[in-house]
Amino acid sequence: MGHLRGPLYLDIAAKGLSLAGVALMIFGREGWFTVGVFVVVIGVLIGAWAMVAVRRVRSPGGPSRPAPFGAWNRRDAGAEKDDDS
Repeated sequence: MGHLRGPLYLDIAAKGLSLAGVALMIFGREGWFTVGVFVVVIGVLIGAWAMVAVRRVRSPGGPSRPAPFGAWNRRDAGAEKDDDS
């Protein structure tokens, strides 16, 4: 988890910028609405950057945890073969 610190900070920055942009759009007057829209767009771009960074940092196999609703993963399918037939 030590490698995920950078993407975590990017995610926090993205959410903070988006919230600040929404506040500017709600409470701002005159040209501040437009500034709020640009701040939200920048926050969304940073959020997308954080998601890409997390995908590059994680291992290709992903975390080993149970799949939802008992679904099979590709790496689980080979381990659970029935060789008794």
